Amino acid sequence: MNRLTCGAIALGLGLSSFAAIATAGDIPAGVRCYLLGCFDADGNKVDTIKTGSLAAEGAAAIEAARKGEGSHRNDIDEIIDKHAKANGVPLPIARAVVRIESNYRVNTRGSAGEVGLMQIKPATARLIGYRGSVKGLFDPETNIRYGMKYLGMAHERGDGSICNTILKYNAGHAARRMNPVSRAYCSKVKHVIDG
Repeated sequence: MNRLTCGAIALGLGLSSFAAIATAGDIPAGVRCYLLGCFDADGNKVDTIKTGSLAAEGAAAIEAARKGEGSHRNDIDEIIDKHAKANGVPLPIARAVVRIESNYRVNTRGSAGEVGLMQIKPATARLIGYRGSVKGLFDPETNIRYGMKYLGMAHERGDGSICNTILKYNAGHAARRMNPVSRAYCSKVKHVIDG
């Protein structure tokens, strides 16, 4: 077979397997799937593999966010405030990190395995005491509890400086030199804080 025929067959198989995924019964209501992925009503990309298996609380929070219910963000802000205070993290930094990491979307998953509102890696959460499953880290209360614990440690090790806190949150607590990624992250945090 020539390359064009092989390519056409591969494309056809890929499309048919995508169609099978897109019609699965575990796709949340209000989500539309297309060739390039699944999207909610606001055009935000949704990971249907992950959201289909979320705990009931996480799924309810996602649905509330889709409906534009303001209580979703207020509920998350209350959790952020509680755990930020418990870990010595200034509220503006705490809320800025959640906004930048996930834009208050509980079902967010990063390319390096980070999960949830604060994009905490499961291995990092385990290092600071988490004993549950990866799926459990999608729960807002759990994710923020361990994410704020880690951010609080970064804030303490960063001597209270915004950029040092962000460096240690983003690049690891042992990081000493500002790198381009952490520098850009710090700029975003300052921008969010300044409104």
